Amino acid sequence: MILTFLTLLGFIGILGELFLIGLWINARRKTKKETYQPYSPSTSIIIPCKGTDHGFQENVQAFLSQRYDPYRIIFVMDTKEDPAYEVVTRLIHDKSFAQIALTKPIPGCSGKIAALLTGLEYTDDATVLVFADSDMKPETHWLEHLVLPLQDESIGVATGYRWYFSTNWKTLLISAWNLAPIVFMFYPNYTFTWGGSTAIRKTLFTTLDIKTKWKTAFSDDLVVTTTIKKAGYTIHLQPKCIMESPPETKIRTFLRWGTRQYTWVRWFYPLFWFGSFIGFIGIQIAIILGILLLLFGYYLPGIVLSSILLFEMFYGWVGIRTMQQTMVYPKERYAATIGYALVTPAVFFLIALNVFASLFKREIVWAGRTYRKSKD
Repeated sequence: MILTFLTLLGFIGILGELFLIGLWINARRKTKKETYQPYSPSTSIIIPCKGTDHGFQENVQAFLSQRYDPYRIIFVMDTKEDPAYEVVTRLIHDKSFAQIALTKPIPGCSGKIAALLTGLEYTDDATVLVFADSDMKPETHWLEHLVLPLQDESIGVATGYRWYFSTNWKTLLISAWNLAPIVFMFYPNYTFTWGGSTAIRKTLFTTLDIKTKWKTAFSDDLVVTTTIKKAGYTIHLQPKCIMESPPETKIRTFLRWGTRQYTWVRWFYPLFWFGSFIGFIGIQIAIILGILLLLFGYYLPGIVLSSILLFEMFYGWVGIRTMQQTMVYPKERYAATIGYALVTPAVFFLIALNVFASLFKREIVWAGRTYRKSKD
């Protein structure tokens, strides 16, 4: 009886993996069908800057070289002593569409949000607001692609996401971790805004009073996500705006970051977190049971349960193939698809650890500050 139940459990796990694989296939089909009319409203980009790490100068040059008109850029820094100030000053000296602003401290919110709120003061002529991170290196058509979906009035926000190009097995594991959840962003019910690359119509930003909500918040993108969805608008992932970010090389640091991300999910999207908890941890338990059953000679349930590993590999393979076909980078920039397939089971295991660890987190330490979820 128990063996029959475990075999059935294995088939349920396989069906779950097939469902996830189907999400990738459908996402690719949906993206190919998307067409837009030309659309280039006046746009202001606000970029908080701190330090000059992560290819900062090249990133600033990329922001200044967008093939889009008209647009303005407001680089926001805490002080003139920040090394970013000298770099930006030199690069924009002949660029009339770019300027620097110094952050006005605002108690009650994160430093990044204070910078964004400061930048908003210089966007009077903008029809569209764009918020970006200085450690992202945008492709020359990034701004054009990001703004295009906003011509659909049902779309509240257009967003991109980060991408890590791998150089070895360690960075490949991190890149595959980053890849794993992207599939959900193709579906409006699960899409969230990524503060590193977000566009919103200024009239909607004002109507929903996001500025006021930011003044007491620590996460800019979470506020935008929850506000837009509560107002009945959709968030649209623009795959062509999934942009190169500085490669993360320390797995331990990345794991801590992943736990923090799932803690935020638990705080603000408890149903999605609960589904992730059951799904990721349940699958790992099923695979371990399958391997143990094989070792003890119970071959049918053991094969069914442990075969979930193969479907996880297929998930990774379909995922990277989808991103190669929907992002803007040439295929040679990506690691071999077989590499992503091979490390995906390890990625799912690490995500299960992130979700489990997030269960016990009561606070988040981020950028030198400690945050706790309000009880309202």
